[in-house]
Amino acid sequence: MKKLIYLVAITAFFFSSCESFIETNNKSDVDSDSFYRTATGFSSLRNAAYSSLRNIYSNEPWLFEAGVDLYASGRNQLPNVGRYAGLTPQDSDVKAFYVRCYSGIQLANGVIYYSELTEENSNAAKYTAEAHFLRAFYHFLLVQQFGGVPIMDEYVNEAYFEYPRASIEDVYSFIISEMETAKANLPATDSGTGEITQQTVNHFLAKVYLTRGWDTNNTSDFTKAAEYAELAINGQGLNLTFEELFDPTNEVNEEVLWSVKYDEENVYDRQNDGNMQWAYFSSYLGGTETNHKYTASTLTPTWRMHEVFQEGDARYYTTYMLTLYESYWDFYYKNTSTVKVEFYYPTRFDVADTAAWRNENYEYRKDARIIPMTEETVTVSGQPTTYTEQAGSGGEVFGVPGFRKFDYTPEAGASTIIFSTRSSFRDVILARLGETYLIAAEAYLQAGNTAAAAEKINVVRNRAAMDGYNLAVTSADINIDFILDERARELAGEYHRWTDLRRTKKVMEYCMKYNPELAQFGEGIFGTNGGKALYRPIPQDAIDLNHSEVAQNSGY
Repeated sequence: MKKLIYLVAITAFFFSSCESFIETNNKSDVDSDSFYRTATGFSSLRNAAYSSLRNIYSNEPWLFEAGVDLYASGRNQLPNVGRYAGLTPQDSDVKAFYVRCYSGIQLANGVIYYSELTEENSNAAKYTAEAHFLRAFYHFLLVQQFGGVPIMDEYVNEAYFEYPRASIEDVYSFIISEMETAKANLPATDSGTGEITQQTVNHFLAKVYLTRGWDTNNTSDFTKAAEYAELAINGQGLNLTFEELFDPTNEVNEEVLWSVKYDEENVYDRQNDGNMQWAYFSSYLGGTETNHKYTASTLTPTWRMHEVFQEGDARYYTTYMLTLYESYWDFYYKNTSTVKVEFYYPTRFDVADTAAWRNENYEYRKDARIIPMTEETVTVSGQPTTYTEQAGSGGEVFGVPGFRKFDYTPEAGASTIIFSTRSSFRDVILARLGETYLIAAEAYLQAGNTAAAAEKINVVRNRAAMDGYNLAVTSADINIDFILDERARELAGEYHRWTDLRRTKKVMEYCMKYNPELAQFGEGIFGTNGGKALYRPIPQDAIDLNHSEVAQNSGY
């Protein structure tokens, strides 16, 4: 492939930030180049390429979940990337994401470069295949957010000042080629280590073809997406309940195809070296004096995030913490029948039963504050209330139930839970079988096979159905809005929503229809100078440091 020339800021960031991380494994005076030519150094470089994923997924999930229909500002206001108005090419969150992706690509390129220079290593072919996939994965993250971007396919060891943006078609072609290259030297399935497998690659090839089909209007891509999704599924059903799937003690299970791994026992700073996924999608739960978990009080669920669930859907009860006890952690560590309830958030299907609920265990529920999840005004304990009065930008303390599906719970006695947004050592799932089924469903729909789409969706919905409920649908029910609703139910908070809406060209429509925080400002927030911001802005530093002309994305 033609040698491409890359942004000096990216290489500068890499050598000032990432290499120091790699060097922690080099406890001698050997220079980096010599170290990476050894089996130990080459393995260290491969591990660093994997660890680069934490730079993306340990931090605030703004570019994945902000500025959508399902979440809004809570007690704390979302940054510009989540509110659109005021989002500029100078935005620090966008720049950080852009640079972190290219830093990860540089590490993957390092593995590929040294694979031909390192001493004999029985794992060299596997490590190189993983690196090909990782650099493709990072390019996929970038093309979804920015459109066409520079293709970085060589290890950079000096600064360059020109870097052409590749066309979106060329970026997708590169991603697909890299993923196909990776498959031959990877194991078929994962053993729970978080390593990349053929099943991982097939899942993402399905998603890449699906996304390219939408972005380039190439309908044949939808057929390819369905084919790769079927390869990833390979006859495997959804055999776990949703509760079992997200049980915090069951992180390694048969449905997880790939995840970013975290290990509390091998970190330097337990307060800051974990990830933040558990801290979002909740209202504020107070300070340390409340003995609840630390919540960022941002990305608070909108009414739409509740409304999208149907009666009898077990996923609702696993996604949310609907009963808040004296301590948040009582739910996991105590017999809750003998613990005082502080807050109860009944679903809109259970509102009429609040009196019966209180009387079932009156001693421990008599003083509970009941906040129903209903858009319409109801009277509870003589007090008229609605969900919308408790949620959204008003940011009431304890106003809405928070997500519990990402909770991290160390074994009792083995550790303590630190009051910090970054103290979760639960793995972050990047691919799981439930999403593979939904990718297949969307691909079949776009290819014109609604019967096959309904069949795949029903695998997901049948798993979600509580006893006595039938959630199955027919082909007549299936359209893209239904699939997006199903993705909201199945994948809530799993770092997909913004790219889902961008892929299907629904960002503006859904935000105006379902997110009052954004709708009040009108469609004018989505771009300036008459342009529509369908992608994020290319960071201004990337443009300024370039010696050739680079066009900014529309709307900025």
